[in-house]
Amino acid sequence: MNKIKKIKILTIVFILVILVSSICVNAVATIVGSDVTYSNTKSGLTSTDVQGAIDELYEKLDIKKVDKFVAVYDYNETEGASDYCVTGEEETCKRTTCHKTKTANSCKAGTIVLYKVNSITVMPFHVMFDQGSKLIMQSQKSIVTDTEWCSKEDYKEATGSEDDYSKNAIKLGPITALTRLEKATKDWDNVDEQTYSLGTTSFSGKGAYTGCDYGAELACSGNSYTLPSRTAKARLITMQEAVSFGCMLFRNTCPMWMTKFLNTDYMTMNTNGIKNPISPFHIGSQGLVPYGTVDMEFDIRSVIDVYK
Repeated sequence: MNKIKKIKILTIVFILVILVSSICVNAVATIVGSDVTYSNTKSGLTSTDVQGAIDELYEKLDIKKVDKFVAVYDYNETEGASDYCVTGEEETCKRTTCHKTKTANSCKAGTIVLYKVNSITVMPFHVMFDQGSKLIMQSQKSIVTDTEWCSKEDYKEATGSEDDYSKNAIKLGPITALTRLEKATKDWDNVDEQTYSLGTTSFSGKGAYTGCDYGAELACSGNSYTLPSRTAKARLITMQEAVSFGCMLFRNTCPMWMTKFLNTDYMTMNTNGIKNPISPFHIGSQGLVPYGTVDMEFDIRSVIDVYK
């Protein structure tokens, strides 16, 4: 019997014992939970009423964290280090409890989290940002493979025509990529939904823009497409976020946790804002940032929000 089942059974038994005892005393009267008392001498609890005892027991057992955070490891990509850990599968990986503190930046970028996205599936993620009570994480592997930024079919459905597809599809945003990602993650019950408007929402506090300059610094300074507000379990990484981890245009500077396990490049939320034609950026397998066209097929790694 696993730990969570034992906890639930003990909690149920605890409640039943209190209620049955109370009912036996007065089977006719209506019983209010706050009016029922019990001896807490040996329980280790401070509460003296039913509801308080249940709440305190739930908090002490920390059921939610047992359920969702399966394992968390410190990240270290230095070859030969005693705590070398890039995927969470290395024998040298060291566990951390950074996810149990509400202090911002307790979990460093790259921290490996084996997270239970629903009641069945455990998936590996890397922490991007620790905002105190919330972690922003990217999946270690691709969630969607071989998808276009905006397919010709989706462009036609949105505009009613295929005319000027290669020129104007970029203006619709990554509608094909996001739709496929949202479909793949819709049953991730343990992941919080995000509502965002591209070009408006400041992801991770790194800026709201969707267009980036062509220079190596990838300064994002203007919008190059519009997209209605979306609410979903997952989104794409932004170039502002990637740049904050050291990624640069056509240079092998992205950290290993962003690029390991790549069979092909994966998409970002951004486009190059000044080059003609405007094209979407993606993260390359060698740790660099190239760009492609709206009909080129790349993978997607999900970016999710979860509360500690």
